[in-house]
Amino acid sequence: RRGRSDRIARRMARRSAGIFLLSIFLLSSRSLHAETPLDNPFIVAHGATARSIAAQLYQEGYLWHPWTFLIWVKLSGKRDLRPGMYSLSKSWTGWTIYATLRKGPPLVRVTFPEGWTSKQIAALLESRRIVPAPEFLAVVNQQHLEGHLFPDTYAFEQGLSAAQVTARMTQRFDHMKPADMESQAKALGMTPQKIIVLASIVEREARAAQERPIIAGVFYNRLKKHWRLESCATVEYSLGAWKPHLTYKDLKVASPYNTYLHSGLPPGPIGNPGAAALEATVHPASTDMMFFVADGQGTHRFSKYYDEHLAVQNKKIKKRKVAPVPVPVP
Repeated sequence: RRGRSDRIARRMARRSAGIFLLSIFLLSSRSLHAETPLDNPFIVAHGATARSIAAQLYQEGYLWHPWTFLIWVKLSGKRDLRPGMYSLSKSWTGWTIYATLRKGPPLVRVTFPEGWTSKQIAALLESRRIVPAPEFLAVVNQQHLEGHLFPDTYAFEQGLSAAQVTARMTQRFDHMKPADMESQAKALGMTPQKIIVLASIVEREARAAQERPIIAGVFYNRLKKHWRLESCATVEYSLGAWKPHLTYKDLKVASPYNTYLHSGLPPGPIGNPGAAALEATVHPASTDMMFFVADGQGTHRFSKYYDEHLAVQNKKIKKRKVAPVPVPVP
């Protein structure tokens, strides 16, 4: 009798457990799209445990009890919930939330154009709720990453750390930079960092793809002769804004980046160059040109001598009827 009673008790216990699990399943298996997620970010921190996540969900009102979430962690045996920023609904069940955190946070596609500065990149990252701009810029400045943040299209999770974002962008830079950049830098009397600085200027100055190597060649010629680079792009960087036309006053802005005032390369990149600008700077055109000026058609007019350059510039000034940007006699 006792054995029979034990068997009945075990059978009843299993049945009760089955009913309990079935109830949990039915309560927790509602569609992931039962309700549009709230625009209220829930952040899973890196290294957070399932228990700490359940407690956080409970405290923020997403669960009526932590075990409505933990039961699925235990049953699946999978505790590797992915960190990041999520939009959750408080009408979701523990199963729906668990399945969402297992899948991972939504990816956000972000495109950074060639030549953008770290400040521009930071502003876009913050607007897409990937990482706060101050946090991103702090890492960039501490590690001197301006120029090494490769411009491209990325798929980021919201709520990443600044270190994770910069790591992806610098890894992409290392993958996309010219394979012979180090050896070519040495052959050109440069360092890899100086190549990046000059490439950032070429990126901002060039409009047409075929002109990048020529513009790089002009700058190398000026460096060899110890002339000032006189790049409008460096002045714009010094001003903190890109302008269609510079004035005499602009050219006098006090900044070590102003190459109208200071010889040689500026102290750092003025933006983040793309693959084509890096390639052009590593492999510049062999040219005897020393000057160039935009022709208003998206390309430039190149000159070997200052008188030729001045004539081209004066012709452009008369046509445009605006004040010129002076180019000092070297």
